[in-house]
Amino acid sequence: MAVLRLLLAWALVYAALAGAVLAAGRWAPAPPPPVSVAAPARVIAVPPRPDGVAPAAGEGAAEADLAYTEAACRAMKGELRGLCFQQLARQRAPDDRAGALLACAELDGEARDECTSDVAELHARTDRAAALDLCPGIATPKWRDQCVFGVALALSHTDPPFAFRLCDRAGRWTDFCRHDVNGEIAQVNPDLAFAHCAAEEGDLLRRKSCWHGIGKYIARVDVAGAFARCAAVPPGPENLYRENCFHGLGWGAAETAGRDFAARCADAGPQRDSCVLGVAYNLKRFDPAGALDLCESVGRADLQTQCTRFVRDGRL
Repeated sequence: MAVLRLLLAWALVYAALAGAVLAAGRWAPAPPPPVSVAAPARVIAVPPRPDGVAPAAGEGAAEADLAYTEAACRAMKGELRGLCFQQLARQRAPDDRAGALLACAELDGEARDECTSDVAELHARTDRAAALDLCPGIATPKWRDQCVFGVALALSHTDPPFAFRLCDRAGRWTDFCRHDVNGEIAQVNPDLAFAHCAAEEGDLLRRKSCWHGIGKYIARVDVAGAFARCAAVPPGPENLYRENCFHGLGWGAAETAGRDFAARCADAGPQRDSCVLGVAYNLKRFDPAGALDLCESVGRADLQTQCTRFVRDGRL
C-alpha cells in the first residue's frame, strides 16, 4: 500500500506538470475488522487492534502538498485511479458531502463503503446528523460499524458525552471505539473520561481497556499528568485497572520517547512492570529485538512471559 501511495503521489505530480491544479490532501486507511482475543484475568487488556489504524511515522509525506482533481483521477488506471478518487472524496468531505459521495461513487464494492465511511468521519464536525445518516446505508458490516466509530472519534473533543455513547452503536468496533474515544476525551476532559471508566460498564476486558485508553492517550500529550491519573485509578480486580492504565501510559509515551522511556517506568512504583510492557508492545512494531530485551527486564514472571509471547508472535 505504501508503494501504491508513492506511485499515486508521483502520478499526481506528473499530472500537475500537465496542467492539473493541486492543493493539500491526506491518506489514512481505516482499519479492517479486529481479531477477537480471549484474555485470561491476569492479562493486560489491549483491545483488539488491527493493522492499518494509522499510517506509520513519515508515511504520506509524498502527498502532503498535493490536492486531487477529478480530471487527474480520471486520467489514471487501475488501483491508482481508485486511490485517487478516495483521496478526492476525503478532500471534499469536510465541506462538500455531496461532492465527496460523487467521488466515492467512482469506486466499487468495499472500496466504496470504505470511502463513504471516511466521508462520514470527515464531515461529522460540519454536520453530525448528515454524517451519521450515511452509516446505515453502507452495505459491508465492518465499514458500517467503522462509520459510527469514525464519527464518534471525530466528535470526541467537541462533544465528549455524545461521542462516548455513540460507541454503543459501533457494533464489532464497540470496545475499540470506547478505548480510543475515551482516550481522546481524557486529553481534554480527564475527569469525564475517568467517570466513564468508573461506571464499570461491560465485561472485564471492556473495563480494563477503558483504563488502558486513559493512560495511553494522556501520556501522548502529558506524561506527568498520565502518571498522576494512573496512580489515582482504583486497583480493580487483582489490581488490573491500575496495571492497564500504566501499561497504556508506557505505550503512549514510548510513541514519542521510544525505548528510553522504559527507565521512567520506575515512577510507576508497583506497576513498573506493566509500564515496561507498554513500552515493549509499542516497540514491537519496529524493533522486535529491542522489545524482547525489555521483556527480559520485567521482574514479574507472569508478565515477562506475556511480554515475550506477545512480542514474538503477537498473541496475548
